[in-house]
Amino acid sequence: MQDMTSELGVTVVAGFLGAGKTTLVNHLLQHADGRRLGVMVNDFGALNIDEALVDERRDDLITLSNGCVCCSLQGELSASIESMIKRRGGQLDHLLIECSGVSDPERVVNVLHYPRIRARARLEAVITLVDAALDHADLSPALRHLVASQVDNADLVVINKTDLVDESTIAQLEKAILLPGARHVRVSQAALPAELVLWPSSTEAPAIRRVRSSPSPETNTQALGLKTFSWKSDGDLDVKELSAILNGMPKDIIRFKGVVRLNDGRALALQRAAGRMTSWELDRGRVEESKLVFIGIDSAAVNEWVGEGMAALGG
Repeated sequence: MQDMTSELGVTVVAGFLGAGKTTLVNHLLQHADGRRLGVMVNDFGALNIDEALVDERRDDLITLSNGCVCCSLQGELSASIESMIKRRGGQLDHLLIECSGVSDPERVVNVLHYPRIRARARLEAVITLVDAALDHADLSPALRHLVASQVDNADLVVINKTDLVDESTIAQLEKAILLPGARHVRVSQAALPAELVLWPSSTEAPAIRRVRSSPSPETNTQALGLKTFSWKSDGDLDVKELSAILNGMPKDIIRFKGVVRLNDGRALALQRAAGRMTSWELDRGRVEESKLVFIGIDSAAVNEWVGEGMAALGG
C-alpha cells in the first residue's frame, strides 16, 4: 500500500479513438497482482457510457470488483488530478490516467509537473496505443497530425491489434509513425505485460521519461474537424430498428459507444472502432436508460445520418 507521504507512480495511457486504451486499462486491472490501482478516465462524450460497466458509484468514486478505484476526469484537469491524489493517493499503489482519444497527452503530462501535484505523484511513463488495423491514410491531415503527436509524446508505443493484419502492414505502419529509436512493442487485445507498467514501488521504475521535442497541436474537436453527438432515452429500444441504424453507420463515424436497454429483455454495451462493431451483455438492472455517443467527421452527411437515426429510435 502506498504510504501517505510517498510519491504515487502515475502512468498516462494515450492513443487515438478505438486504439484499445480502455482494453489495456482493464487488462492491467485484471493483472494488478494485489496492487490497488486508481483509474482516471477522460472520455470523449458528454454522457458517461462507462458508468454502467462498473460495480458501485459514490460521488466521483467508482469501486470495481477487484478493489481498485476509478474516477472520471471531470472539470478542470489539474484540480481533478490534485483532488484524486489528495483524497485517494494514500490508498493506492499506482494511478492510471486514460486520455481522450482526441487529445494530446502532453496536457496531462504538463499538469503532473505542477509543483503541488509533483510533490505527491511522479509520472513514470506515457504509453500510447496505435491501432494496427486502422488505415491511418484515411484520416484527415489534422487527425494524422494528432496521432503523430500522441506517438511523439510516448515513452512506450504499443502497436495493438497486430493479430488483425499481416506483417508487411505492421512494418509499414511502424516505419510511417515511429521516431528513430522509439521504444515500441507489438501486442494483440492490448495485452501489454503488466510488469512494463506496474512496478512494485515507484523507486523501482526505470527512468524512461524523455523531453518532448515539438509543441503540442491544437486538439479540440472543432480544430480536428470532428463533432460529438450524444443521445439517450429511458425507453426500451427496438432490436431490429437499432440494428438497422447501426449497420448503416457511415464510415465518417470514427468512434461509437453506448449502453442500451432492448425490447427483447436484454441490456448491451456496444462499441465501434476502426470499422468493427462489438457488443456484450450487461446486467439489465444496472442499465437505467439507453445512452449512445458518436464522434465523427463534422459533415452534412454525418449530421443527417445521426439526426435521422436518433429520430427513428424516438429519442
